[in-house]
Amino acid sequence: MKLATVTYQGALRFGLVEGDSIHLAAPGLTLKGALQGLPAAADLRAFPSVPLADVNFAPVIPDPDQIFCAGLNYQHHRDETRPEHRKAYPKHPVIFMRFATSLTGHGTPVIKPRNSDVVDYEGELAVIIGKPGRYISTETAMDHVAGVTCFNDVSMRDWQMRAEQWGPGKNFPTSGPFGPYMVTLDETGPLEELELRTILDGKIMQQSKLDFLIFDIPTLISYCSEFAELRPGDVIVTGTPGGVGFMQKPPVLLEPGKTVIVEIDKVGRLENKIVAE
Repeated sequence: MKLATVTYQGALRFGLVEGDSIHLAAPGLTLKGALQGLPAAADLRAFPSVPLADVNFAPVIPDPDQIFCAGLNYQHHRDETRPEHRKAYPKHPVIFMRFATSLTGHGTPVIKPRNSDVVDYEGELAVIIGKPGRYISTETAMDHVAGVTCFNDVSMRDWQMRAEQWGPGKNFPTSGPFGPYMVTLDETGPLEELELRTILDGKIMQQSKLDFLIFDIPTLISYCSEFAELRPGDVIVTGTPGGVGFMQKPPVLLEPGKTVIVEIDKVGRLENKIVAE
């Protein structure tokens, strides 16, 4: 199934996406609330459909309790940003947190803040938790996944690098484009076979198969569950490949008027335009 959260006639709704339409669940129902007992596609088709052209996309999960982000989780991204650690694999994942207030939807503007001069893209796959758990094994980790989606971990590098902690550079408003759809695993097939691409104004800047993750998705889920109880609607953003903008020579950054796209095979195409604050 392909599911989305949208704004329709001023109200936040979720529904089943089929073709150019979305079957909207009853008002008051949320995708986060439905994850543990997700309706079958046939049940959702019983709800009225409206054209996608008549809705605005919200973040797939607008209000996750927890957003875990994996940093430096592709070797070629570690190589470009940490050359002193070239070919050295870490023992544990690097995890930082995002706030739900930083999220935005497909097709909505990403605001370049007036107090940052180094705004960068990071195309990533995000995993949405559907089944709660603590101390989850890697063998059972994928049983806890409701679906996956595209994510752009837009980073204010000058704020990110001010100190040891990355949080300030990762939590500006609208810096977390997230969507447009949550796609269930029966539609994606094996995630490691999918390719991710980040495209800036028509040029591919990042391109990688997901099997190049240093810590794979079951490992990330298991690791996060060791220090936090995972809840339905929680998000694990799995890391970005090499090719980020601030490491280009000269740097290629997100400036007002540019359009950035994150696309992943069988998952979706997340597109956002950059505007000035």
